[in-house]
Amino acid sequence: MTSKFHDPVLATETVELLVTNPDGIYIDCTVGGGGHSRFILEKLSQNGRLIGIDRDEEALTEARNVLDNRAQLLHSAFSNIAAAINDFSSDPADGILMDLGVSSHQLDAEHRGFSYRFDSPLDLRMDASKGTTAADLLKRLSLEELTDLIRTYGEDSQARRIAKAIHAEQNSRPITTTTHLADIIRRSVPATQHKSIPRVFQALRIAVNAEMAELEAGLIGAWSVLKPGGRLVVISYHSLEDRRVKLFFSSKTSPTDSAIGPAALIPLKPTGKRITRKPITPSDRELKLNPRSRSAKLRVIEKL
Repeated sequence: MTSKFHDPVLATETVELLVTNPDGIYIDCTVGGGGHSRFILEKLSQNGRLIGIDRDEEALTEARNVLDNRAQLLHSAFSNIAAAINDFSSDPADGILMDLGVSSHQLDAEHRGFSYRFDSPLDLRMDASKGTTAADLLKRLSLEELTDLIRTYGEDSQARRIAKAIHAEQNSRPITTTTHLADIIRRSVPATQHKSIPRVFQALRIAVNAEMAELEAGLIGAWSVLKPGGRLVVISYHSLEDRRVKLFFSSKTSPTDSAIGPAALIPLKPTGKRITRKPITPSDRELKLNPRSRSAKLRVIEKL
């Protein structure tokens, strides 16, 4: 079962690992068009509840069309999860899902500017109602700032060369469309354009949406509203996300404190246990049906 808005990645595995109490409260922090949420609701009883959060209004509009009355939807960034769910529940959650990255709809919607396949405004905002567009960001970044952004968030070894080309073009002709930006990258690094173009778009998207800060705040917030025995499931799509997820999980399963032992890190009592020792990745069958799932990694931790 899928939503026309979004093909849920690792849907079967997600629900099997997430839902441990059919009568419980579950939170989908990136509800999208309701893809994963529909599978979660299938596992819940009539007493079960789902809270869906998303900062994309278009996603919430679709989710309202496909989810039943056990689902309560909220327009918010998941970094605000702790405050956001207060209006819906005073009880802690039995399970929380964070499916990171960009939805298929966002990539395929020409007006959103997430893909260079279309000649679209260079936007890249998850929440189109607020924030700075990628075009506006390029206007104010210095050459050094742009180089650092591409190197850090795009992990491209030719960041300096690409940044110089973008900066030079920006000074003579402001970059406002996706195809204009892609053409500049293509000319600057013709041999690696097929890798560099998506890396630069990824870097700008992460910066525009403050994705790394959102992720770190979201993980902390999710943990704070999860009940003992509840599970946090996270699906990441690139190394920057996965690295932060692994570090957060480690801070719960193998915590240490250097403040009380300056000579060495002192082990503390764990507050979580890993359910997945290694990340779960899509099967060959899923990869054939949904090639965009190829980089997905699913990790699960349970609160003690």
